Amino acid sequence: MKKLLLFLCFIFCYVFLNGQTKLTESTFKKAIAKGVVVVEFNAPFNSKNSFKEHTKLDHCNFYRVCVVGSPDLKKKYRITSYPTLIVFKSGYAEKKYKGNIMLELDINYQEVQEKVDELLMNKF
Repeated sequence: MKKLLLFLCFIFCYVFLNGQTKLTESTFKKAIAKGVVVVEFNAPFNSKNSFKEHTKLDHCNFYRVCVVGSPDLKKKYRITSYPTLIVFKSGYAEKKYKGNIMLELDINYQEVQEKVDELLMNKF
């Protein structure tokens, strides 16, 4: 029964992400290891409030994590509200943007892009 429930959670997360670039607990570490990476943590019930402006971000990779299928990542990065964006540089979390009480992000892509640009400029 437990395996069936876990399988259904993974299927639900796959449908929630609609084939977009998604990370799991096994692929997460490698994906954030190099460069600047923006990761959205969200839950299927809140998919309508996903960060839709991610396609406008430059000079970084963008991924999504379904917290239902990745409880260890949820715990490790203390994801307490949805959606949550974390900007990573070379595997380290540099900035976290949390969803508000309405389960929406109070930021736009320019704010995230400014942080990405700042992290990229720090290497020079």
